[in-house]
Amino acid sequence: MKHLFVIDGNSLLFRAYYATSYGPNPNIMRTKEGTPTNAIFAFANMLLKLLAKVEKGDGIFVGFDADGNTFRKQEYSQYKANRKPCPEDLKIQFPLSRELCKALGILCFEEHGVEADDLCGTIASLASSKGIKVDVYTSDKDYLQLIDENIDINLLKTGLSNMDLVTNANMQEKYGFSPKQIIDYKGLRGDASDNLPGIPGVGEKTAVKLIGEYGSLEAIFKAAPSIKGKLGETLRQNEEQGRECYKLATIDTHVPLPFSLDDLAYKGFEIAVLSSFAKKLELNQLLARAPSRLAKKENKEIETKIIHSFQIEEDIKRIGLAFELDFSNYHSAEPLGLALSTGENTYYESLDDLKKDKVLIGILENPNIEKTIYDGKASIYSLNRYGIKIAGIADDLLLAAYLLDSNVSEDPSLVYRSFGVELGEKESSLLNDGDASFAGNMAYNAYRLKEEIERQLKAIDAYELYKKTEMPLLFVLAKMEIEGFPIHKDKLLEFGSVFKEKRDAAEKAVFTTLGHPFNLNSPKQIADVLYKELKLPDRHKGGTGVDVLSELYQYHPIIRDILEYRKYAKL
Repeated sequence: MKHLFVIDGNSLLFRAYYATSYGPNPNIMRTKEGTPTNAIFAFANMLLKLLAKVEKGDGIFVGFDADGNTFRKQEYSQYKANRKPCPEDLKIQFPLSRELCKALGILCFEEHGVEADDLCGTIASLASSKGIKVDVYTSDKDYLQLIDENIDINLLKTGLSNMDLVTNANMQEKYGFSPKQIIDYKGLRGDASDNLPGIPGVGEKTAVKLIGEYGSLEAIFKAAPSIKGKLGETLRQNEEQGRECYKLATIDTHVPLPFSLDDLAYKGFEIAVLSSFAKKLELNQLLARAPSRLAKKENKEIETKIIHSFQIEEDIKRIGLAFELDFSNYHSAEPLGLALSTGENTYYESLDDLKKDKVLIGILENPNIEKTIYDGKASIYSLNRYGIKIAGIADDLLLAAYLLDSNVSEDPSLVYRSFGVELGEKESSLLNDGDASFAGNMAYNAYRLKEEIERQLKAIDAYELYKKTEMPLLFVLAKMEIEGFPIHKDKLLEFGSVFKEKRDAAEKAVFTTLGHPFNLNSPKQIADVLYKELKLPDRHKGGTGVDVLSELYQYHPIIRDILEYRKYAKL
């Protein structure tokens, strides 16, 4: 292991919660059943950003607090006593954060009586002693004491997009003392977040000056009898309190652990496990954001047999189909080939062979052979150009994925991933002769996922909609796209001229009413005109959307003309 990422789980989770929860009665993200998920959503985004940095052989670890009854609390009863009670909506997400780590394949750990600081500190120090580069992510400055030639601390300011990187090279410049002296500093200044009082009256500048002059808290107390004035008196009177704060601020780097550094090596995540977690909490984009290169590959190797004519004697009742096609441009793109899977065997034919293969064409056009396909509409349209009429499509992965998550991408890899399948990387070819293996994987898993499609759609009560409305509509839409509709070019241009005249008239009316021109296509300039110049009521923080402007309709006639301009400008 060359690089280890160590994450203060509690620190990031709390940051995640409060970054997505505002006001006394926040309207936070929840599942349909009411389970809060806002912290998990933001925490997951943080972890995924870190996973994107992980290379082969790197390690990653998340440490959590098990509870508040730690050895520091036993040592000092007021430790963290000033903190507000943890919100109930966040408490509910504590166990979910552990599930998230496991779903992402990240080792996380917590232990009664031990804080995350001590777990992370122990692991970071152990890794450093073996020459491993360590990056720690936290918002707690106590971690600065861990910095050495191998350990850097990434202090969160606002999420992972704004961090302060503190290293052995810049610690002195940033804080005025060395990493280990942060403990001396805490002994003098205390720590308001942990309710550590420190030495009364010792401010930041005084603490830095004392550390610079004497080097350590121990040396400062030894010199206290010779320090004149109120400062010396304060130091002498509060020595015990300062020593207690020093002790409590010191991270224990020798916590016994039930695992080794080797166990922290990141081995990737299982698509099916992460998919199950994402669906349970309705975090539909979690899978799409997870780095595909880190997904564990399924053990089953799909052998795709490249054939030139379909002469296999199998009693075919049901198949999985996948076309080698640019689905984003299927109206003009030519398919390269077709993969077909019977579950037992998977085959691939090029388009040239397919057009001559009467047996395979017969299978495609046979309505009694049930087919599960990826993007049935695109496939029907594409093959229709060659006189091939696909029949018997019973299930469409793209359509099912859309019903499960309307934000799903049309990228086949992401659609299959939403069902727990990693297709892997598609091979590119200068000859543009397709990737039989990739298409075969699509076809095989299309066959295999039939029951999973039904299970997931029934779980959200959408299976009847899928079967009785969406699937029949697929064929209607495909027929409409194939048929098209006639357009009278001259009439279309005539309409355009009329719309342009109406747009220009609306623009002129706006400028006449206002007395000067401005960019009507700029939401910012419209907002400046409405709220700063015309002083209209701003109830939506400078909003200029149609719904917002509709609310302002009664306040000024210019609103009507702005809406009119927008209507015809779009046309």
